[in-house]
Amino acid sequence: MVKLLVTSMDQLAAANKFNSLEKIKKVYLHPEVFTIESDLLTPSMKLKRGVAAKVFKEQIKLLYGQK
Repeated sequence: MVKLLVTSMDQLAAANKFNSLEKIKKVYLHPEVFTIESDLLTPSMKLKRGVAAKVFKEQIKLLYGQK
């Protein structure tokens, strides 16, 4: 599923002439929807970046190759 998504996004990026810095390299698909109740969204449905950074700290490290 992830490979299909990245391939599709890569094709869209090529079609829109994105440069290499604008292209998606890796993706993490979270199995649950972000909600206000999970504290990942504000009441106006905006992402709480600080909370998301803490919740997904390990996934972010894996995506960027950090230890």
